[in-house]
Amino acid sequence: MMTQQNAEINPNAIAQVKVLALLGAVLLVGANSFVLSPILSEVAFSLATETYHVAWAISAFGAATAVSALTLAGMIDRMSVGRVLGSAALLLAVAQVSSGLSEHWIWLCLSQALAGVAVGILLPGSYATATATAPKGREAARLGVVLTGWALSLVVAVPAAAFITEHVGWRMVYFLMAGLSVLVAGILVVLLSDIRGGVSTRTSPLRALRLPGVWPLLAVMLVYMTAFYGSFAFFGVGIRHAFDLTAQGSGVFVLAYGVGFGVMGFVLGMVSPKITRGYLCLVLLAIATSYGTWGLTLQSQISAVAGTAIWGMLNQLGLNALVVSLNRQASDARGAVMGLNSAVTYSAVFAGPMVMGPIYAASGFTLVTGVGAVLVLGGVIVSWKTV
Repeated sequence: MMTQQNAEINPNAIAQVKVLALLGAVLLVGANSFVLSPILSEVAFSLATETYHVAWAISAFGAATAVSALTLAGMIDRMSVGRVLGSAALLLAVAQVSSGLSEHWIWLCLSQALAGVAVGILLPGSYATATATAPKGREAARLGVVLTGWALSLVVAVPAAAFITEHVGWRMVYFLMAGLSVLVAGILVVLLSDIRGGVSTRTSPLRALRLPGVWPLLAVMLVYMTAFYGSFAFFGVGIRHAFDLTAQGSGVFVLAYGVGFGVMGFVLGMVSPKITRGYLCLVLLAIATSYGTWGLTLQSQISAVAGTAIWGMLNQLGLNALVVSLNRQASDARGAVMGLNSAVTYSAVFAGPMVMGPIYAASGFTLVTGVGAVLVLGGVIVSWKTV
C-alpha cells in the first residue's frame, strides 16, 4: 500500500503540487498519443513514405503500451513512486528525441514503441498514485484533476503541434515534447520521492485479474473504451461530412470535447461524488444516451458543438468512476490493476476502429455512435449485475 512518509509544514499545498505533477505526467502521455495523427501527411512527406506507414507508428505505440502496462506497471507497488515515474518520463524523452531524429518510417515506429514502453509505466502509475494518496472519500476529486491532463493535451498540444509543424517542422514537435518530458521527470522525482509502494513481492497480471470485482470492471472498461475510440476515430470525418467543413473547421469540435472533459475534471475536483454502483450505472446510461442521440445532435453546428462538449463531460465522469472503482478493488496491487486497465484501454485503441470501420463505410457516423451506445449499455448491464 502506498504511503507518504513525511508531513511538511503546509501539507495541503504540497499535496496540490503533487497532483499537478501527476497531471503533467498524464499531459505527456496524451500529447504523445495525439500529436502524430494531425501531422501524418507532413511526416510521411518528410520521410518519403506512405501515410499508412507513418500511421503504423501509432499502432506500435499502442501495442508496446499494452505489453508494458501488463509487465512493468506493477513496479509502482514496490518501489519509490518518484523514481519509477521519473525514470519513465525520462525514457519517454529519449523516445521523443529519437522520433524527432527519425530518417525512416521503421525508425519512427521503433521510437514510438519505446515511447509505449514508457507510457505503459507512466500512465497506470499516475492513476494509481493519484487515488492511493488521496484522502478517503476524495479519490474522485483528485483523479478528476489528474485526468484533466488528457483534456489539456487535446486543447493545447494538438493545435500547438499543427502550428509548430507548419512553421518550424514536425521534428521540432518531438524535440519540444522531449524537453517537457525531462522537466516533468525532474518534478516527479523531487516531489514524489517520499511516496513508495509498500508491497515487497510482485503481483502478476493474472493474480490482479482474480481480485474480487476487477475483471467485471475491466470488461466494462473494454466496451466503454471500444465505443469511445471507435467513435472518436470517425468523429472528425463525420463532423466534416455533416457540415461540409475543412480540417481546421472540424478542430473546433475537438476543442469543444477537450474543454468539456477538462471543465468536468475541475468540477469533480470540487464536488468529489461518492462512487457507487448506482452512480456508475447512471453515468454509463447518460453516455449511452449521448451516443444514441448523435442523429439529432448533428442537425446543426450549434447543437453539435454542445453535444460534443457534453460528450467530453460525460466521458470525464465515466473514466473517473471506472478508474476509482478499479483502484478500490485493487488493495495493495494498484499498479498491477492499473496496468491491466491500461492494457485494456490500448487494446480498445485497436478494437474500436477495427469494429467501427466497416460500419462507418456502410452506414456513416450515426450508426457508428449507435453501436457505441449498444456497447456502453452492455457495460451498464455488467456493472449492475456484478460490480
